[in-house]
Amino acid sequence: MTFDMMAALRDAWGLFRRNADLTLRLAAPFLFLPTLAVGLLVPAPPLPEEDAADGAARAMAWVDSVGNWAGQYGGWYFATYAIGLIGTAALLALHLGGGRLTVGQALNVSLRIAPRFLLAMILVALPVGAGMLLYILPGLYVAGRLLLVGPILLAERRMPALAALARSFALTRGVGLPMAALASCTYLGGMILGQPFILLIDTVQGSGGNPVAIALLQTGAAAVALASGVAQALIALAAYRRLVSR
Repeated sequence: MTFDMMAALRDAWGLFRRNADLTLRLAAPFLFLPTLAVGLLVPAPPLPEEDAADGAARAMAWVDSVGNWAGQYGGWYFATYAIGLIGTAALLALHLGGGRLTVGQALNVSLRIAPRFLLAMILVALPVGAGMLLYILPGLYVAGRLLLVGPILLAERRMPALAALARSFALTRGVGLPMAALASCTYLGGMILGQPFILLIDTVQGSGGNPVAIALLQTGAAAVALASGVAQALIALAAYRRLVSR
């Protein structure tokens, strides 16, 4: 069974071009501003210490520091994640509406399904994250097979979260590799484009922390997050439309 990945990418670009203004107006408060606020106001998670002699002791110290950090700041990161998912659901509702929905109506749709959408995306993130930690390719394969969960929840109403995951696997049967390639466009693309900003932020903070430079770099990192989130939503929707009609 064939699936034209490039055609799906062209469809996603066409979706953006037709509603670029509404898309950016809707995405900015949910995908850009929360990411920027967290980057500027909340400390990043701690990294392992390089100078510890005992590897086991270093690992335990790092786990303890991450636990303390999560207790203080983890809620802000989760809130940013949840707000971003509400915005993603609204983007999908807006484009599925074919121009019939206003931004307010799309947000209303996303809020109605927010608990189910959040649960489904957490269920997607767990296997994808585990696959990425083990080896990148298995993570991308799982991400591709589950890429359609968001559009499914918006297009096929009243579907439970687990059923949406199963439906995504069913729709992508036989096209796992092209779907993994699509997923890599946003997963790897976002990581690669965002990495220079992260490295530069660490460098500036390590040399005294010029607040203007840090603000500009955090703005760039948030813009990458915005672009990656919008691209993933539109690519998923374009792929869903092609696969559901085959």
